[in-house]
Amino acid sequence: MEVLSLAGTVFIGYNLIRFILYISKFVRTPVDVRKLGDWAVVTGATDGIGKGFANRLASQGINVVLVSRSLSKLQDVAGELEEKYKIKTVVIAVDFTEPELVYNNISEGIKNIEGGIGLLINNVGMGYEHPEYFLEIENCAEACRNMVNCNVSSVLNVTRAVLPSMVNRGKGAVINLSSFSSLQSTPLLSVYSSTKAFVNQFSQDLEIEYRGKGIVVQALAPCYVVSKLSKVRSASFFIPSPETYAKSALNTLGLETISTGYWPHDLMLFGVNVLSVLGIQGWYVFSNLSQMRTRALKKKAKTN
Repeated sequence: MEVLSLAGTVFIGYNLIRFILYISKFVRTPVDVRKLGDWAVVTGATDGIGKGFANRLASQGINVVLVSRSLSKLQDVAGELEEKYKIKTVVIAVDFTEPELVYNNISEGIKNIEGGIGLLINNVGMGYEHPEYFLEIENCAEACRNMVNCNVSSVLNVTRAVLPSMVNRGKGAVINLSSFSSLQSTPLLSVYSSTKAFVNQFSQDLEIEYRGKGIVVQALAPCYVVSKLSKVRSASFFIPSPETYAKSALNTLGLETISTGYWPHDLMLFGVNVLSVLGIQGWYVFSNLSQMRTRALKKKAKTN
């Protein structure tokens, strides 16, 4: 009984400390990205969260290096930002499934930017067409390779290209987009969630390595945000628009190394943790994603 009592006290104390730390972020001041430098790099900048960040940063007077695959889409977004916010842009087109090109293209694209880059947002990502068993992923070998290249190798190579100028200047921030799926068991999205778990670990370790050099590193792990990747088209309380999410997420920079970036998603994470304690979280997600898989396969069968 004494052992159980001690375990209960430790458990309550641990969660009380976590709660106090969580609440404290609402009274602490986040990093002001405007003080990091005149330029930011945003990957995956033509849609969804990436475009939301590009708009938010531009609205604060920060010049933006826009990076994505499609040059025409990049030029469209650059034109919009320059006209609306009167800032400067640079566009870099690169295929993130080709890791050997990423470092060289971005290093070359930013080398003449005066003052260096103050903020990097590694946003580009690739997910599943629909939830699926690992061995039944269509073109499994190629799909997995592309997902790892886009979600993992791109983070390493873009960071490797941009971080040196921050270190030389003694200030900067790196924000890596992870996923809510990395914070829980996510069967039927096993490869995607695993690549995003890498992003969390890399960000945690990089934060400790470079904190003393004036660099802040953070991983953002949002749940659904309106975007092509999420396949959600309408915003709601739990599903923000990209612009709403970007504004909220930037207000957590420097306060949490791993953050959902949006407090309603924190409520969802609390629910996930409760299900985990009950031992049914993985089953619950598997059940929901199985239903999504069934609907997707039926729709696909009709179109073929």
